[in-house]
Amino acid sequence: MQLFYDILVWVHIACWAAALVLWAMSLRAPRVPRGMAHAVATALVIGIVLTGIGSASEAVHDPNNAKVGLKLVIAAAATAIAFMKQKLPAPNNWGHVVAALVVVNVVIAYAWR
Repeated sequence: MQLFYDILVWVHIACWAAALVLWAMSLRAPRVPRGMAHAVATALVIGIVLTGIGSASEAVHDPNNAKVGLKLVIAAAATAIAFMKQKLPAPNNWGHVVAALVVVNVVIAYAWR
C-alpha cells in the first residue's frame, strides 16, 4: 500500500507542476490552457484519493484534516475557475489566478507540517 501511495503522491506533484508549466508556456498570450484545467482537476481527484488512502490505511500516516480541507477548497476553486474560463479569448488574466491558487496550494502543502 505504501508503494501505491508514494506513486500517487508523485503523480499528484507532477500534475501541479504540469499546471504551472502550462501556465508559464501561455504567458505571451495570457489564458487558461486546456491542459492546465485537466492537470488541476487530476491533482484535485488524486488529492482526494490520497486523503482516503491515508485515512483508511494503517500503513500510511493519518492526514491533517484542517490542512486537507483548506487545500481541497483552494484546489476546487482553481479547478472551477480553470474549466469555466478556459474558453475565453486569448488575452485574459484568469490563467494567472489559477496559477496563483496552485502556488498557494503548493506552499500550504510544504509549509504546513
